[in-house]
Amino acid sequence: METYVNQVEDQDRQIADLQQMGVLKDLKIADLEKELRATKDEAANELINFDYEKHDITQDAKVSAAVAMYKIQLQMAAEAQDPAFDKSTWDVEGWKARLAELEDEDEAEDIPMLEGGDAEKDQGGEAGGDGAVKA
Repeated sequence: METYVNQVEDQDRQIADLQQMGVLKDLKIADLEKELRATKDEAANELINFDYEKHDITQDAKVSAAVAMYKIQLQMAAEAQDPAFDKSTWDVEGWKARLAELEDEDEAEDIPMLEGGDAEKDQGGEAGGDGAVKA
């Protein structure tokens, strides 16, 4: 009978140990799920931050390109007003293509107006220059 009582006590301890292991397992699973959620949230935040950084870099690049294009526009405008400057050396088509990539089509269409104005200045400048030479 004593062996039977010992066996029952051993089984009760094993059951208690198994229950305790079950509780510990459940706690470990809850901790791992919590860690997984935290890792997923962190990854999502990193992706969002990456997108913001990418957007900022892209915007900075666009601003830099626009500044460069405006500097070129100013240089060309200054050159257009110089009657001694040879405007045939301008790469207008390449410049228009580059500007069209960076700006809207409406802004790229402003270039022909510049050319038309320059052509009139060229003709007027040449006529005035011819008059000055002949005089």
